[in-house]
This record gives sequence, structure tokens and C-alpha cells, in this order.
Amino acid sequence: MRLKMRQCVFLLCLLLISGLQTVGQSNVETTAKLFTRYKDGAGVNKLLEDVLTLVLSVDSKDRTKVAVRVCSKQPMPFALATAEADPFRIAEFLIGNQGYTPERVIYLRSEECLPSEDPAGSITEVWAIPQGASLPPYVEAFTSNQVRLTSLGKEQANRGVRDYKAALQKLIQDLRANPSGVGVIFGYFLERPSPALQRRLREVTRTLEQSGLPRERYLVRPKAWDDEVSTYPPDSEPKYPSVFVVEVAKAKDNARK
Repeated sequence: MRLKMRQCVFLLCLLLISGLQTVGQSNVETTAKLFTRYKDGAGVNKLLEDVLTLVLSVDSKDRTKVAVRVCSKQPMPFALATAEADPFRIAEFLIGNQGYTPERVIYLRSEECLPSEDPAGSITEVWAIPQGASLPPYVEAFTSNQVRLTSLGKEQANRGVRDYKAALQKLIQDLRANPSGVGVIFGYFLERPSPALQRRLREVTRTLEQSGLPRERYLVRPKAWDDEVSTYPPDSEPKYPSVFVVEVAKAKDNARK
């Protein structure tokens, strides 16, 4: 009789312990974790190094998906194109080098994460998303295969394209054919924009204004080059702009929480 009582007590204890473990496990909430935040830009080698660090230092179950969140008040296409660290490059490294599918790399845009001292900025964050976890706060979301950045122009010339006029005409045609696309024209500079580059950016702006496209369909601006620069022999200041088209999926195909 005593043996049976002891067995019952033992079984009861096992059941209680099992129940407590189950309750404890059910209360464990998986959450997205901020991996890194770029405020001042990052070159190609830095981004590649950080992507490798993410893969090596974070358990695979804790990074089932990766969210690249841009802190910006601009619409998603412009926010991605002007971000301090290139979201398209980060996605490229995750998909091409680390075996992520495009659906597991998500672009987000949020205005909540902008610093108070620079509310007009465009900061890039990388988040590790465990299985079942909610995405960090956002106002727009797309999987990485729903947004595409394409460089136009065939004659590369020191961080720009020599045939920028032809590239600009191609951009205008693309924007007229695709209402969800936008155009981005950067004049990359090293220390300060050269007179030739400034003149060409003004020319580009006039051409776009005369095209009849709405002003919110394109962006023209100088942009500091944030990747490697040769000091010996020193790189010269770029003279030609770079022309890009950013195409986005329709709103109904937008990535969901």
C-alpha cells in the first residue's frame, strides 16, 4: 500500500513538473531582435562582413527571416534607394551568399525609429526574426522580390554613366509604362560635387520636369559616395550622374505581418 502511495505521489509530481514546463514554454514569446543599425552609411565590405556575422553569431532558429528596416518618412521606393546602408545589397548578400529565399528577406519602412535630431534622415536597420515572431513596427512591408532596383545606362564612367541622357529617356519610358515605378538619379561625389556633375543634375531635372511626369515619381539629388575610395592615385570627382528605376509590387501583394 505504501509503495503504491509513493508511486502515485511520484507520478503526481511528474505531472505537475510537466505541466509547469508546458506553461513556461507557452509563455515564452519569440520576438524580433535588432542586430545592427547604420546611421552613417556602410560600404560593400562592411555589409558583407555584417551579414556573415549575423549568420555565424545568431542561431538559425532565431533568424528564420531577416527584416531590413529603413527609418524614413519617404515612400518605400525612395526610402530604400536613399538609405544610409544599401538594403538591396544586404538582401543580395543574404540571398546569394547565405541561402535565404527572397520571401525570407523582408523590406520594412518605419517612421518611429527616426532619431529626433535627424527626422528627415534615412537609417537602415537589420532585424533577426525567429519563427512565429511578429515583425518590428512598420508602415510599409514588401518581400525582397517585390521591390527591384535597376541601374540604367551602359557606359560606366567613375560612379556614373556617360550615356546618362539615353538612360534618362529609358527611365521616362519605363515610368510612363509602369505607374508603380519611380526614378532615382544620384550625382555621387567624394568631397563635393564637381561643377560638371552639378550642371548635369540641373539638366536632368529640367528634362524630367518637361517630361510631364508628376514630381513625386522621381528624385534627383547629389549623394556622398560611402564605399571605398582610392587615395593613391587619388580618385577624381565624378562628372556623370547614375540613373536608377525602382519598381514595386502592387499594394495588394504587400508583405503581411
